[in-house]
Amino acid sequence: MEIETLNILPEKMVIPLKQHTGEICEPLVDVGDTVITGQKIGEAKSYSDVPVHSSVCGEVTAIQDSHHPDGSKIKSIIIKPNDSEESVNYSPLENPTQSQLISRIKDAGVVDYTGEPIHSILQPENNEIHTVIINATCSEWMYGHFKSVSNSPEQLLEMLKLLIQASGASKGAIVLSNDDEESIDAFERTTVDGNPVHVGPLVGKRTIDYYLEDMNSDRVVVSQDRIYGKNTQNLFTYFVTGCKLSPDKHPNDAGIAICSVKSAKALYDAIYEGKPSFETVISVSGVGNANPQKELVKVGTLFKDVIEHLGGYRENSVKLIANGTMTGIAQYTDEVPVIKTTTGITIQTEDELPVYNTYPCIHCTKCVDICPMELVPSRLAILADQGRFDECREMHVMNCIECGRCAAICPSKRHLLQLNQYAKEAIRRSYEDYQPKEESSNVTLGCSCGGGR
Repeated sequence: MEIETLNILPEKMVIPLKQHTGEICEPLVDVGDTVITGQKIGEAKSYSDVPVHSSVCGEVTAIQDSHHPDGSKIKSIIIKPNDSEESVNYSPLENPTQSQLISRIKDAGVVDYTGEPIHSILQPENNEIHTVIINATCSEWMYGHFKSVSNSPEQLLEMLKLLIQASGASKGAIVLSNDDEESIDAFERTTVDGNPVHVGPLVGKRTIDYYLEDMNSDRVVVSQDRIYGKNTQNLFTYFVTGCKLSPDKHPNDAGIAICSVKSAKALYDAIYEGKPSFETVISVSGVGNANPQKELVKVGTLFKDVIEHLGGYRENSVKLIANGTMTGIAQYTDEVPVIKTTTGITIQTEDELPVYNTYPCIHCTKCVDICPMELVPSRLAILADQGRFDECREMHVMNCIECGRCAAICPSKRHLLQLNQYAKEAIRRSYEDYQPKEESSNVTLGCSCGGGR
């Protein structure tokens, strides 16, 4: 599927001052100011934050709280765009040092798909990184962060090299899916330091260290089975490196930095083109003729403008989702902007929405058997529904990775995932800390409902 550039001139652009996991940026412009493409309009407050840049030329008409894809309202800069193509002067880096790389990545506002600033992943304040991993499994390729998989391997291998340099790590790997034959073939036609690339499968107890040693290289390309939920960061870390992490730990705590293909591409643009992060490729499904499309969209473009340009809503469209149907967030308005972490816009008609009648729990324990974190989703849901959040906390609801397997397999069609999410949010609002459950020994993942295959 080819990527198209969304060339539109909407009435307004809404650029939130928070598109990362840190604090809201400090606005650098006032109402009435004129801005140009690539201009920094929001300044980071701390090392763990990233700045925000304008994606268009135009006039700042307001600075106010506006709708955000996460369902909240965030202070945003409203810009009335014009047709000028003026931009800041982009300056590529030549032979950069480690500190120059980190500084450029931070200044460019590059974040991972989770919202974590990439510079803080590569160079955390309290840990040293020894391994860098690019998660290039099929879900990443699906969103089209590169124009073509077959044209991307050399660029991605170069990105891995830069990420290793930026983090000070000694080794790195790119992880593909076993069934992504196109990507595997593309990588096996390339070389690393003059040696042909061999994509090694992660089977049994083989981890990336096995292939690093076997190939006597600091960079390898490997593949793993496609299993839903396996990309959850800590579980992904275990399958790729063999390192077990308790739910309250981050891969950085083990000296491991994990980046997505999206962030690798944004880093490439920042280093080799000097371009800050103000646009992203998204997958759009359910508009116009209902065929999925990939669009390069400027940050701040409203969902409604994207939808209108691509053919508008279909008849009987009833649900709008930011990102995908499994982990996305349903929207109550289309006046929300595309942000750095947006991966897709999904529209569903009434016929596409599954409608179930919910029945009482029959205590079949299917949700317990399938939970990768060894929780008891059925009991947690009952407690959450009754507002007994202290007991939810004691039963380690905060360890839930929100994969949705429990809800998918439940024969009574109970809203297990949603109730667990409700409990987690209530606990976050009530407690400053929580005691995590010790690491799970259950790392054999699989979805018996077939949804993850």
